[in-house]
Amino acid sequence: MTTFVSIFSGAGGLDIGLQRAGWDCLYATDFDRYAVETLKLNAAGRFHGGGHIRQADIRNLAGDEILSEIGRRRGDVDLLAGGPPCQSWSSAGHQLGFNDPRGRLFEDYLRVAKQLDVRWLLFENVRGLITARGPDGLPGSALAAIRQALFSAGWQTRVELLNAADFGAPQRRVRVVLIGYRQGDEPPVPTATHHERGEDGKAPWISMDAALASLSPLGEDEIIRPSGKLAVELEAIPPGSGVKSPGKRETTRPGGHWGYKQGAFVADLRRPARTVTANAQQDWIRDPVHGLRRLSPRECAALQSFPADWVFAGKRVDQYRQIGNAVPPLLAEQIGRALGAHVIAAPALPDRSATAIAPLPARLQAAIDYTTREHRRNGASRSAAPSLRRIGDRQVRAG
Repeated sequence: MTTFVSIFSGAGGLDIGLQRAGWDCLYATDFDRYAVETLKLNAAGRFHGGGHIRQADIRNLAGDEILSEIGRRRGDVDLLAGGPPCQSWSSAGHQLGFNDPRGRLFEDYLRVAKQLDVRWLLFENVRGLITARGPDGLPGSALAAIRQALFSAGWQTRVELLNAADFGAPQRRVRVVLIGYRQGDEPPVPTATHHERGEDGKAPWISMDAALASLSPLGEDEIIRPSGKLAVELEAIPPGSGVKSPGKRETTRPGGHWGYKQGAFVADLRRPARTVTANAQQDWIRDPVHGLRRLSPRECAALQSFPADWVFAGKRVDQYRQIGNAVPPLLAEQIGRALGAHVIAAPALPDRSATAIAPLPARLQAAIDYTTREHRRNGASRSAAPSLRRIGDRQVRAG
């Protein structure tokens, strides 16, 4: 059986999917005590059978200690799964990247990977990482620096943008998926199983109402209703829209970029959800029974494709954080199946020598080039990072 070690495990979304795909999780760790408690609450009989679940700071984590605990030797673990926190590259984190201490955790991730000497690396991050700026201030250079560090350590990288809705999750969640592999051992990416309109022989996207209908009724303690000015504003807004924030003018865009205010969007239940976030300001829905209300943690977990009986530790805000930070298990499962099929097709570890980094997919490189041109035109009139992210996202939207 193929094996993996999970770091930055969170609530276990990536791990659930990989295990469903036939992988065996030998060890899991996270810094967040509520995430670790969540993993332990769900472990009995079905998850992390070895019981090696630890709360730890990756900066103090050593690969040889992990190997000693799980009874393995260097090179005996197939995969290191779990990406460094995404906030450093997201608009919510102001895309500070390597200037944010969380952006430097990648160095510890790579250190542990080298100590374990795994065959593959797997992590997911926000799509803003594609055009994020590294120390030189150029769009795309953060990702280039990460790929160069992995290459220098012996791993090529395959970078893709995948939309969870294309793999059966009732959520339009587009994320960067990076797979590190040894030269000559490039694995496939999963093939989409769903399509927005059910074309190309694929099933149609799963709507929010279909996903939420499978849940047991909400208790009164799960209902959150709007109040004050927000309640008045939301009453006049149709599903699929929200309260708009003012746009910021730019040199070539006098009307500016605008968006919806956080926590002020009414979801369209006929479509997959928007991206579930890691804060308590989730979207609102018009419930035929309870009226206008906010999505509950249990519903957000369903939109992320967690099992219905998955238990989340902590208060409501802690649950929202864990759920919003997770990789959708359905997406992780399809990635795990593609990797697992590759193991069967190419079981031997190939030669590790390589002379150049594998190129990015053309559409991702095009997004970086476009963002660079836009920065030259509008850089002086826009705030540095969040607008760059939005421009790049528009170009690389998947699904």
